[in-house]
Amino acid sequence: MSYWIMGILAALMGLVGLFMAGAARDFGILAFGLGLSLFGVLFCWFMIKTAFDEAERTASESK
Repeated sequence: MSYWIMGILAALMGLVGLFMAGAARDFGILAFGLGLSLFGVLFCWFMIKTAFDEAERTASESK
């Protein structure tokens, strides 16, 4: 269940980053917003990979 919570929080951070980048008036906020959204996407991919690795591990242990 904690994977879901962390994934949702990372996705929300990514959305906040996109909104920040979209409303940016200077390069600093634009770069920070894009970096935050990139972090959110990469973290969600990492959480998906971790969940699949854990499922694969439990499937191989049950054989």
